[in-house]
Amino acid sequence: MAAGSGIVDEFFAEIVTRSDARSGSRLEIVLSDAAGRCQTLSLSADALAALAEIVSQFSKSTAISREHLTKIPKHYAVGHGRHERFVLLRFEDEPAYGLTPDQAANLGEALLEEAEAVSALRYSMRQ
Repeated sequence: MAAGSGIVDEFFAEIVTRSDARSGSRLEIVLSDAAGRCQTLSLSADALAALAEIVSQFSKSTAISREHLTKIPKHYAVGHGRHERFVLLRFEDEPAYGLTPDQAANLGEALLEEAEAVSALRYSMRQ
């Protein structure tokens, strides 16, 4: 925190990792920076309305598209290492991620849980 100002140091968010409606009157959003650090925002209905207005004005004045906010790959590949025990995960033409078998299993479980949660949503929250 900045000394005595009540203002938190800047957090440079890169992606929205989770959003959830809380008790009907608040929206909780988890943001992540490039280093993987997360910050949670809990917004009241009034704060959310003000933020929506700000974002609306910002998006009109800049060329921001959904592709810039969330990477949505057109294709991916899953494989395994030839000489080491790694599960390989590649998106588009980027270098592959090497995961240990335990990491890959945990990722698979997390993906299934999130897919089920997203499928159960009645409406899609914009990120």
